[in-house]
Amino acid sequence: MRANVLNDPALVKQARQFAWLSIDSDNPVNAAFIEKFPSEGVPFFLVIDPATNKPVLSWYGTATAPQLGKLLEDGLRAANGGGSGADALLAQADKLNGQKDYAKAAALYEQALQAGGPHWPRRSRAIESLVMADLFGKNHAACAAVAAREASAMTRDRSFVNIVDMGLQCAEARSQEMAELRQLAAEGVKLRGVGSDDISGLYDDWAASYRKDKDEAADTRITEEWAAYLKQAIATAPTPEARMSSVLTLTIAAVRMHKPEVALPEVERAERDLPDDYNPPYRAARLYIAMGRYDDALAACDRAIGKASGLAKLRLYVTRGNVLQSKGDLEAARQTYSDGLQYGRTLPEAAAAPTIKMLSEALDKAK
Repeated sequence: MRANVLNDPALVKQARQFAWLSIDSDNPVNAAFIEKFPSEGVPFFLVIDPATNKPVLSWYGTATAPQLGKLLEDGLRAANGGGSGADALLAQADKLNGQKDYAKAAALYEQALQAGGPHWPRRSRAIESLVMADLFGKNHAACAAVAAREASAMTRDRSFVNIVDMGLQCAEARSQEMAELRQLAAEGVKLRGVGSDDISGLYDDWAASYRKDKDEAADTRITEEWAAYLKQAIATAPTPEARMSSVLTLTIAAVRMHKPEVALPEVERAERDLPDDYNPPYRAARLYIAMGRYDDALAACDRAIGKASGLAKLRLYVTRGNVLQSKGDLEAARQTYSDGLQYGRTLPEAAAAPTIKMLSEALDKAK
């Protein structure tokens, strides 16, 4: 998003309407903000009303520059009031969604869709927000049903791709909704003009839907298509920053195919191109582990730990300890887990607690 959308001149006209803030969720200096405004994933966009210091709109995932511009307009409407009919209902739903009252938000999104009708300009965005609210509210049956019901009639664009993707995450194995959403996914991954992150996410969850059914052949076939798509996205990306997301995702596809060597050259190139970023050596470590190259994995972990901070660095201690255990060096593994625990205690307790628990359990087992 930073490399391809947030620098778009189309957003300049709205720059003075907002105080812009970028938050690194892994950096402990931002712990108070993350605790007050927790997220279910990244990228995550919030519009916060300065009068109440509460979110009035939240958005997960990517967006095009025009879509982000319209989201910002909707955030202003939710904060300041205004609008009528479907637009007013959408603003109310956005407020509740921003405050994580997902069930009430979903009900209002449904009302807005009914009030707006099939030609309402904000219909696609409202459907997307409805499915998102059902997903994060863990109302998976409604999430899958709405996605299957609405997606087939939608324009084939980024919103369509995102709705099908979320529906696949929610659908039960071997359900009618799953079958319908898989057919739509086959359309979605072929769309032109949709961001590579969105297409990649759809490939990921399309393949995962077959893992729910234990259909290994279909899972492998789609994962191989996914890897080929990512290689093409990497080849056509204009800058190392623009390549990074596809490179990191390729490592996941490669490991699932049991072919980690497919992604290794791109990860090594990313580390050369972006020497201050911990992600390439961290992903290289994961690939080396899958290849049984434990000494290389250990060296990659050490490079990543030297560049990372906060929760990212803490998680790397888990990986490094696991590598040492795989090598059979239990004493060094115990020391790594202990070092990680010591570092974790310097981080905000609430954010670090899950990883500290992992380190404690790993240390106990290593003993």
